[in-house]
Amino acid sequence: MTEQNPRLVRVYDELNSGTWDTDFYAAQLSAEPLRVADIGCGTGAFAVRLARLGHQVVGVDPSSAMLDFARRREGAELVHWLDGTAESLPSGPFDAALMMGHAFQCLLSDEAILATLRAVRSRLAPGGRFMFESRNPVAKAWLGWNTPENQPSRTETASEGPLEESYRVLSAKNELVDFECWNKFLSDDEEITERATLRFAPASTLDTLLAAAGFGAIRWFGDWNGADFDPRSSAEIIVIAAS
Repeated sequence: MTEQNPRLVRVYDELNSGTWDTDFYAAQLSAEPLRVADIGCGTGAFAVRLARLGHQVVGVDPSSAMLDFARRREGAELVHWLDGTAESLPSGPFDAALMMGHAFQCLLSDEAILATLRAVRSRLAPGGRFMFESRNPVAKAWLGWNTPENQPSRTETASEGPLEESYRVLSAKNELVDFECWNKFLSDDEEITERATLRFAPASTLDTLLAAAGFGAIRWFGDWNGADFDPRSSAEIIVIAAS
């Protein structure tokens, strides 16, 4: 994984403050204190939110820039932070594990998905749950990602001032979407281009891999309002899998 630029991390934290997904996941957890693993915790906003509710939270992420930001945010002392992946988590056991922000789509092969699922499953207490989401490939979300040529969007940020950015999909085949994001900080004209690949695995593949990893009862949702998942039309594949 390419390491994120610290300036982009600050902007990411500021511009990705919506709570539609975190509210959904928080509602799945009981009010009593739980042991929770936040996998791909990013800048740590949700991990700190859960810790403030009384849960014992471990936040793990492979990006040192993301973790540096997380460790400096207010309330960071309530969370145990780790540099790494699901395989880096302590043995637990955890009552719940989460992988949100579509971080699950960074797992690009069946082998990578299965390794993560097995690592999580082995660290869950009996009856513990793993919650994550992935975009439904049928919805083809990437078709709306391209920015019109020579028309970058402009955003005013509190952390970095005015920012221009544009997205370009480079390829979309075999469930993998390769794209790049161009950013220009107008305060000093620094330009940063980042490239990434995401996998759009169908629910049928996820179901097979979850079973292979030893997960039992699985609940499927199609949006953040809790609608049932419809493989033909849902934009999201939201999974709550019990150990």
